[in-house]
Amino acid sequence: MSMEIRKHLEVELLAALKQTTSPHLDLKASKNKLGLLAAKEKFGEIYVQHLTKADGYYAGLEIYTCEAFSFCKEQSPPYESRLLNASFLSKSSLSEEAKQFGDELGGIIRTPSPQAISATVKKITDRLEKFFLPKAEHSVLGSPALIDDVLAEPDNYAFPFLTIVFAAHKNNLSLDSDVLKKALATKSIFGNKQFDLALANKLLGAG
Repeated sequence: MSMEIRKHLEVELLAALKQTTSPHLDLKASKNKLGLLAAKEKFGEIYVQHLTKADGYYAGLEIYTCEAFSFCKEQSPPYESRLLNASFLSKSSLSEEAKQFGDELGGIIRTPSPQAISATVKKITDRLEKFFLPKAEHSVLGSPALIDDVLAEPDNYAFPFLTIVFAAHKNNLSLDSDVLKKALATKSIFGNKQFDLALANKLLGAG
């Protein structure tokens, strides 16, 4: 029964993903996935996967490449990426600390009854658009909102502090700005504090 429901749900989900749009990115829908492109270059993808054991769906986001990531690597930091893969941003609802994508802690939306397939598809796409797509856009655009994203979930980014320096520099924010003061007071975002602060002072200076 569950297999039959999954088939129906994933057909409906594909149709819904094809209707999803972004003012900043070109979205390419395929089975359980949204490719994130700009000027025909693929930056990453948002995906939904079924977990047999939990009999439910979880969601994830991977940004493989973007201007911010190029900046981070060009700084040759004396420390490794925080991520276990080669991405700039790697986010999964399985590790969300508050209920965002999931209906329960653990980040899962359960496989629905046949009557609830359409409602579940809507729930999935609404939450992807609310919690995953904006983070993808902020990463690719390097917008000021990227700083808040990193501060909220630093462990999802390869180089959290360097990413904040990039976004601040790109958007003409100085070390005196409120968001940078907040960042500098957040211990969990540093890789090597001496290196990170020297770079921040060099690029951002005092306002």
